[in-house]
Amino acid sequence: TMAAATSIVLAASFLLTFSSFSALQADAFVVISPITSTSQHHHHYFHVKSAVPLHAATSSTTPTSALSTRIPINESYPGLQKVHSNPDIYIISQFLSPPACEDLISRAKRKGTQRSPVAYAGWTDDIKDLLGLAASGPVSWGAILGAWWEAQGDQSTNVMLNLVLHALRNYSVLFVLAGILIAGYTKIRADGLQELRTSTSTTLDDLAGGLEEGGSSSGNSNSGVREFVLRSVDLFGPPSIRSPDGTDDTDDDVLSSPAAYFEAPTVINYEKDQALAPHYDANRSASVEDANRGGQTLSTLLVYLNDVERGGTTKFGKLPAITSTKSSSSSLNDLDLEERQVIGDPNLNIIPRKGDALLFFPADAKGNFDERTEHEGCPAVDEKWIARIWKHESRVPPPFGLSDQCIQEYC
Repeated sequence: TMAAATSIVLAASFLLTFSSFSALQADAFVVISPITSTSQHHHHYFHVKSAVPLHAATSSTTPTSALSTRIPINESYPGLQKVHSNPDIYIISQFLSPPACEDLISRAKRKGTQRSPVAYAGWTDDIKDLLGLAASGPVSWGAILGAWWEAQGDQSTNVMLNLVLHALRNYSVLFVLAGILIAGYTKIRADGLQELRTSTSTTLDDLAGGLEEGGSSSGNSNSGVREFVLRSVDLFGPPSIRSPDGTDDTDDDVLSSPAAYFEAPTVINYEKDQALAPHYDANRSASVEDANRGGQTLSTLLVYLNDVERGGTTKFGKLPAITSTKSSSSSLNDLDLEERQVIGDPNLNIIPRKGDALLFFPADAKGNFDERTEHEGCPAVDEKWIARIWKHESRVPPPFGLSDQCIQEYC
């Protein structure tokens, strides 16, 4: 009848409006939910997301044209050589001394390494998007069709009220079921990401001690960890601090050091055939998911701790190889070019060299995600050791970063 049809239309309009409100509520829940894990094992979590976002239409990846400049560094740092511009990628020759490299490996072996964990970057956005799609799509129409089916033969005078009540009840049940399915899908996807990384790693946050605990013939009293942190401090120079309220925090003794924005150094080991699939170091949901460890990752500093004759290269799959130093912005000469990148690969593919560092910027200075810095650790043939420091946009508190006492004493 015309009355029944009108009731169905009104119920549908009401339910779709309600579903839009529910999607907004889901959005608000995801945004305000804090990440509170403080496990020591989370020091070296790695942000991994697939090369194609789960929802390309709703991805918050910043267009290249909208990216601002990267964070500043010491452009006159010894050995600094640019291998790519926009995005800027540098190689730093002999960034760490051979004894420091050996000490980092030795300390990592003594502490013991574990399977490198993988963090599902962007999971909050993915859940929000999926809940929004479910709320305005199959959940709403399933509730409406179910209510219409239940209303067949209803001879009462409150057909419209009954239809709305049936629709709301069906919607609630279907929305809960959709949430359970989405949570299960997210868990399966997060577990699957672990297979992208097969290396082992550990964090080293003790800057004290000599290069060889128990005595060393080198006579060098510096720790490899300390050398790594202090040279990184020199590389990044005075920090550019952006507080939430716009004030300058440089008067704080701890925040005046770039080390306050470092995650604790991580040493990573790749044995034969171990690799890390294409991934990003920045996180498009960093403001939520990484709020408890400094927010967005603004720079990645990798140091190769041993020479690797075969395999284990670092490849940037979205950036072209340098074909000629004379026609590029690279500061390498042609001889260095042949020694530093894989010749014949169409993409920029860096060969590990003991003591050399690789520096790039996963996000701009404002924290905007830069998808061009997607990279991978190619399968190792010979064993490879690297050390990594991530610099974030805000103070990285312990246990993820260095303690105030450590920074004040050594940095």
